[in-house]
Amino acid sequence: MNTLSGVIAIATGCGLLWLSLVAKFTDRESTSIAWPVTGRFGQLLGPVAVSMAEALLVAVLLAPLPVAVRLLSLAGCFSAYAAAAVVLRGRQCACFGGWLSTRFSTLHAVGCVGVAVLALAGVPGGLSPRAATVVAAVSVAVASIVAVVLWRRAASHAGQAVRDVRRFVIFTAESCTYCAALEAQRSRYEALTDKPVEFLQVDGEEDVERAGRMFPAAVGYDEDGVPVTEPVHGLSRIRDLLRRSAAEPAMTGSSR
Repeated sequence: MNTLSGVIAIATGCGLLWLSLVAKFTDRESTSIAWPVTGRFGQLLGPVAVSMAEALLVAVLLAPLPVAVRLLSLAGCFSAYAAAAVVLRGRQCACFGGWLSTRFSTLHAVGCVGVAVLALAGVPGGLSPRAATVVAAVSVAVASIVAVVLWRRAASHAGQAVRDVRRFVIFTAESCTYCAALEAQRSRYEALTDKPVEFLQVDGEEDVERAGRMFPAAVGYDEDGVPVTEPVHGLSRIRDLLRRSAAEPAMTGSSR
């Protein structure tokens, strides 16, 4: 049973860590915007630092090290994740960039504790170093396939036409570097679509909720003022949304 616990812990932990790494690297802008740790702690526990720690742990799980060292490292990592989920409960989780939009919750913390417990339970097991490496490598391969599926799903969604939009509102916030960059190029963004574009700096909780609690954000509204698109975050994604909303050019010429 202890051996099985170690196998499950390595397979689950290594796969999640690798998927998280790929997602954050591929969707860096969304990761930076949604990153829940800010201020002084954000400089120490930003996405780059966390990604480096995750990459190091994946390397440890794949390396020919004693199984106990790998499992104890994994237990420590996911114990830290569980504590973070409790402290950050309710905030946006940027573990998987913009591919999987979730919030820290009790279930998030319980899942991380579960991986840590399985890792600790597997320490006295009989899992060999070679078998542990094989399990970690297989989990990386599976996670890579999942990453490709999520990436293709995001790309497919980005290519869909935007219909029924009559105007856009772009929400910005103070002390947001992405927002400052966007507002400095208002004319460029307005030129991307044939719909009116309103720039609104949030003022109050209602605006924050309308923006999806991340900035900058763009929302498309119909002629009655009802939102017909989900909030889209990040400069590149906002530009893509505006482009997709422009009316298709009319066909010219005649057939004979």
